[in-house]
Amino acid sequence: MTFKELLDSVSYDEVERQIRKMYNYPETGNLGWYRMHFDMLRLLTPKHDDDANDDVCHITMKDWDDGSGPHLDAYPMEGDLWEHSLTKEIIIAPDVKATNEEIAACCLWHTSFYGFTEEDWDERFRCYDIGIDFMDRWDDDVYFEKSANRNFAIIRENGGEIPIVKDLSPKRKKHLLYKLKESRWYGSYLSGKVKLRCAFKKNLAERYYRRMTDISNFIVKAIPAINDKANDNYLKTEDLCNLFQSELFYSEELTSFADEGTSGAKYLLNLILIYEMLPHFDRVVYILTTGKPIEEAMSEDILALEHGICGSCKSADVIYATDPSLGRQIRINYATFDSRYPLLR
Repeated sequence: MTFKELLDSVSYDEVERQIRKMYNYPETGNLGWYRMHFDMLRLLTPKHDDDANDDVCHITMKDWDDGSGPHLDAYPMEGDLWEHSLTKEIIIAPDVKATNEEIAACCLWHTSFYGFTEEDWDERFRCYDIGIDFMDRWDDDVYFEKSANRNFAIIRENGGEIPIVKDLSPKRKKHLLYKLKESRWYGSYLSGKVKLRCAFKKNLAERYYRRMTDISNFIVKAIPAINDKANDNYLKTEDLCNLFQSELFYSEELTSFADEGTSGAKYLLNLILIYEMLPHFDRVVYILTTGKPIEEAMSEDILALEHGICGSCKSADVIYATDPSLGRQIRINYATFDSRYPLLR
């Protein structure tokens, strides 16, 4: 039996119960990402990869590293393209007494921990061409500065403005300095005012570029949709640049993996409501991507999804985008943030 055949033989609800039981997730713990991962794997077409670590996966009993007792183990089921993982033959050791649901839960735990699609490769391994040496991509100082500056150039080309540290709002600047002082690791290793000042500036720059990279990544994703006249979006790049002045910021991507009988919008709405997938911030802006222009794709399910995303936020803004490769699925890239002001002022 392959991993794909194993997933097709079980229901997610029972697998989720086993995940909670086997890995001590509380009843209120958020397992929405497991749900998405399970459904994504079910829809993927298995594809062999010659560079994979193995063609089989061994299911055995293994002690936890802390010595707390034996547990199911699936090896190797990490570090491969998920399309290949689906092709792996499941080999169960003679002493293993487990149901298909328990084995599926174990495999799912491992693949969700470390695995990817070909599309994820560049982001996961920082392989974007941003003008840095191959080994420097793991130097956070270099990587985030280069990434931010690459995004800044795109944003400026589209009418946006980028604030430097001194241009940030007093509250945002105060929070940035507070977080920096809170983690004064360098004070134990360096002596002298000059060295401390240099270390302080270096770490301030790293925190600035890391945050600016997170925010500018979202803005850059939105720019093609803003420039696409077909969806008639009201937000402009300059409006999104107000995100740089937000107090708290968090962004994420949610994609539907609905089966034939469910719309992508209804899938995501259920995911958001059941698993509370959206964090509770004051405001939200999101890119809603459909397979057809929004005038053609709009439906009661999409309207309900938009209402579910807005929730009790003080303000909510939407940017419509089109990606024909999605078909009937829907993708949401959202940014939640705390700010005294909405994006449109």
